[in-house]
Amino acid sequence: MWGDPCLKLKSLAVVAVLLAGVWSLAGCGEKQFDVVLTVDGQSVSPSLYRMYQIQSYLEASSRAASVTDTIDGMSVPEWINDNTKTLLREWRYYTQAFDAAGLALSDAEETSLQQQITQGWQSAGAVYLRNGVDRESYAEFQRSAARMEKLFEQYCADLTDEEIQRYLDEEFLLIEYVQLPCFDADGELLGEEQRAELEQLAQDTMDEMRPESDFGALCAPAVEQSYQIGGFSSTENLTEEDYLFSTYLAKNASDDNAALAQQVAKVPVGGFGIYEDEQFILLFHRLPNWETQEDFEALRPSVLWEMRGDAFEAEGAKVWESYELVEDPEAVEWYAPLKLDLSAPTDAELAKADLSGDEENTASSGAEE
Repeated sequence: MWGDPCLKLKSLAVVAVLLAGVWSLAGCGEKQFDVVLTVDGQSVSPSLYRMYQIQSYLEASSRAASVTDTIDGMSVPEWINDNTKTLLREWRYYTQAFDAAGLALSDAEETSLQQQITQGWQSAGAVYLRNGVDRESYAEFQRSAARMEKLFEQYCADLTDEEIQRYLDEEFLLIEYVQLPCFDADGELLGEEQRAELEQLAQDTMDEMRPESDFGALCAPAVEQSYQIGGFSSTENLTEEDYLFSTYLAKNASDDNAALAQQVAKVPVGGFGIYEDEQFILLFHRLPNWETQEDFEALRPSVLWEMRGDAFEAEGAKVWESYELVEDPEAVEWYAPLKLDLSAPTDAELAKADLSGDEENTASSGAEE
């Protein structure tokens, strides 16, 4: 709940595919298709289809605990198939819109994109190859994200830095925080006496805070003692990276962070506070949303997406939702999403795969399923 920043740039950049615990039911056998479907008359190869299916699979795994759950009223496999088609519609649209706008990546942007492709392929190429995705399709996936981002920049070109900064400061709150667990090592909520001890510990820590205080350092003893109260394992090697986090909160959040955002909004920038729910006591330090121009430039893409991302997507959807999409039912059934295997690569797979990035690796469209 607390670890995910609220400000995120919507993009097609794939998240890490080496996911522990992601559900997967890989099948077996071999078959070959030239095309899985066509969208707006453009054929989609099995390799490219699989690339976008992996993105949908990862999105589904973040929204459902198991393959037996439902997402938006659909079974997990149905949702993955439906979302994959949507992503491919978007891919087709961004390609056409990019060309129609006469846009091109700058030399610096092209260099950055190639570095991203090379690094991503070196990191996860063996997993992609296992699932029938070649390097060319992976590169096209990343290039589509670059096209979209360039189109979005053009869409927001009328906004000044002052307008973007004002929106950021009016709509968001930045905090650093630590969490004191209100449950024990067995996952059971603390008893009344232990909870009271934890609350006193939190208050004593807050009483020590001064404007010039090192928040993380002052919270360290409280974190250690809270773990001891809950009977957790030794905190001897605990570092700030283990317990000190930061996040942006939307001031008008309507999700699980709404109550926390309301509490934080009452504290001036530089101030400290306590927030409690059933699971945690949160000690927080409110920070400026940004301080340097470098800070702002790093946040700028995410803030722009918060400002206009929905409108940008809605405008594109008017076009891509009208695209004719024709499936090869046999191919779609063959490349079923639950045949994907995104587990870590074996030593044998790493040895077999050429992940240097010097050559375009290819994977058979009839890769083992």
